[in-house]
Parts: sequence; C-alpha cells; structure tokens
Amino acid sequence: MEIILSGKKSKYIELYEKISNLINSGELKSNEKLPSKRDLAINLNVSLNTVINAYDLLIDEGYIYSIEKSGYYVSDQISINIKPKNIDNKIKKKESYKYDFTTSNIFEFTNTNYKRIIKAILNDKDFINKTEFEGDLGLRMAISSHLKTNRGINVSPNSIFIGYGIESLRSVLRIINIDNITFENPGYHKLLPIASNLGLKSNFIELDQNGVLVPKNKTILYTTSFSQFPTGIKMSISRKKELIEFLNKTGSYIIEDDFDAEFRIKESPSTPIYSLSNNNVIFFSSFTMTMYPGLRISYFILPDDLKEKYLNHYKGYSSSVATLEQLALKEFINDGYYASHINKLKKRYLNIRKKIIDILEENNIEYDNKNYLSIIVNTKKDTKLIKNNLLKKGVNISILSDYDIDRKEYNKIIIGYTSINEDLIDDGMKEIIKEIK
Repeated sequence: MEIILSGKKSKYIELYEKISNLINSGELKSNEKLPSKRDLAINLNVSLNTVINAYDLLIDEGYIYSIEKSGYYVSDQISINIKPKNIDNKIKKKESYKYDFTTSNIFEFTNTNYKRIIKAILNDKDFINKTEFEGDLGLRMAISSHLKTNRGINVSPNSIFIGYGIESLRSVLRIINIDNITFENPGYHKLLPIASNLGLKSNFIELDQNGVLVPKNKTILYTTSFSQFPTGIKMSISRKKELIEFLNKTGSYIIEDDFDAEFRIKESPSTPIYSLSNNNVIFFSSFTMTMYPGLRISYFILPDDLKEKYLNHYKGYSSSVATLEQLALKEFINDGYYASHINKLKKRYLNIRKKIIDILEENNIEYDNKNYLSIIVNTKKDTKLIKNNLLKKGVNISILSDYDIDRKEYNKIIIGYTSINEDLIDDGMKEIIKEIK
C-alpha cells in the first residue's frame, strides 16, 4: 500500500481519503490487513495520532474494521472500481467589451439608499427567517400599490406571487393544462428552453403594426405587449381586445410580460391586457432591468382559477427568493426611493438616447426609435458580418436576427444604451458608423 501525502490539507483527513480511495478503486481487497498504526506512522513520518484519527474515520464510515490484538482489516464490500475523474480546471471567463451597446446589463448601480436599507436589515433579525411561499406580504402590498399608481392595475396582494426571474414561470406552466406555448417572432425567447424542458411544444407567430397576430389554436401566448421586444411595436387596444376574445373562445392563456414598462418616454401608461380580462391572463414583471441583473426578484399575478390551483399544487413549499432581498426591496419601494431611482435612470437613458440619435442623424443613418431602451438602425449590409466585425473591435451590439427563431436577416441592428458608459459613446458609435454605412 503506497501512500504519499501532499500536505495540502489536514494529514489525518488526507490519509483517510487516500485509504478510502484505495478501497473504492479495488486496490485494497475485502478483509485485507492494513499496516499497524505505529508502522504506518513511521513509514509516512507522521504522528501516531494522525493515523489513529484516520483509522477512526474509516471505521466510522464502515471502510475498515478492527480485531483486538490482531489489527485493522478492509471491510467486506462490493468492489465498484471507481476510475479517477478528469477534472476540468479551466475557468470560463466572462466576456467583456469596451463598448457594450446592449440592454443585457446595467452600467452601474450606486444607490446609497438601497445599500443603507440592506445594512439596516442585516442588523435586524427578520431576514434570517423563511418567507411564505407567495413571497413577503409587505413586498406584495408594496408592489400592489406601485401597480395601481404606475400602471393603473388594481390587484390584491393575495394574487401577487414573488419569484426568481423569468424562471419562476416554470412553476406556472406546470399547472396549466395546455401542451403548447406560442412566442412572438422575432421576440424574447428566454422562456423557450424552460417550456421545452417541461415538454411543451413551441410555436412562433409573427407581428404586424398592431402587435402579435392572434393565434388560431388553443395555446399559451407569451407576449411583450407594452413595448414588443425587440421591435418596439406597441400593441394596439383593438389587438388586445381581439386576444381577449380569442382567450374566451378557446380557453387559452396569455403571459403578459410588462417588458420596459417602467421606462416609457411619455408618462401615459398603456392599458395592460390583464386589465381587460376577468381571467386567463398572467401578468409578469421583473426588477432586473430597473434595479440590477443580480437581483433576481420578479413577480406574477395569477387569475383566480389558477391561483387556487397554484397554491394547492405547491402546498408546503417555501419562497425561493432570499428574505433579505425581499425585505430590502419592500422598504426601497415604500420609502419612495424606487420611484426616484426610476426617474434618475429615465433621465440618464433619455440623455444617452438623444446623444446616439444625434450621431445617427449627423451621419444620415436611418433609424426607428419606437423602443425605450434601444434604437433600431437600418442598414443594407449583412448584419451578422457587421456584428462579427464590431466584436473584433470590442464593440458589442445586438441584431434583429438574433431574436428570430430561424435567424432570418432583417438588415437591422439594435443599439442599446443601458450597459454603456456615457463617456465611451462617441468612440463606440464611430466604430458602428464605419461598419453600417
């Protein structure tokens, strides 16, 4: 039995692991005698206590047994011939770009009020407790109040459920008795792999100037009705009513993602589909874009028929979102800091937006500014080639083709401005202009 200790961890632990590995690999056979404690200590140049502690661990685990005045033996056990694992120590580095013209990140989050709230909660005891499955009641009440003021939605906190990003919709899809889901195309397809993993068939439907077309068959329709991503089309009230009629006729469901709603340029809110329906509409929103991506808090509103089914199906579950973050967000909203934070972000984004539009107009570049957090730019060139060329220069952009299920060429690129440092816009835009003209 050859053992070499590296000294990278406690000697008795390493000795225990070495011997257990020899047993598991079959090199030490059942009932084979081990060296005496004293002999092994001398051979390894370790203390007697090191060997005693290692042998005691092996006895506790059932690897070996001892016979008084005879010694230690390998226990009678099945040999499973464990092969050494190939350990990949390569750490995948997160891609970073000098000029990030996407909407996938937030440039910075420096709100001192939020940090102060976090610190105060850490000095309290409430954050150490679990939260009810629906989410912290105080947070749900704060969201209910915010929705009434900001979106014109009257909803009881009892119908609001706190989740962990768009992944939380997985639990909702599980309880809807429909075997397929329909996505806008081009569109935001983050829910696609989640639905596919649940065994749902995926359909894709196009848009016109009024928004997503009305599906023909019973389905779960996922739509970004307020500001369709990535095209920026604002769904008309007539199309919303057509969709409600479709729900009533077929028993379908709509998941309405309130994407970009906080960042509307004009103050007047758009009527949510949720407000037009008595049933069959699930309203979803997230704090990822308004706060920071690492805050995985989202929420959804369930209609009455699904609410009871949802609560019964997940009876006994606890909330999947950390209590600390729920309590902090509740205070942040209730103290008025969230509304103030949004206003500051809007001003910053509008300033950057104007700066980018000015550059485009100076260079006679055709653009569409229906979106709220990005600008769609038209080009006659191959957008995939444009994107690759810009990536080589450290410029990250999106193209409309990225959001088409078939990667269809639209000759449109998307310039976002939530991730970019304002001081880098001029230089970054120069690189973009060179490629698209």
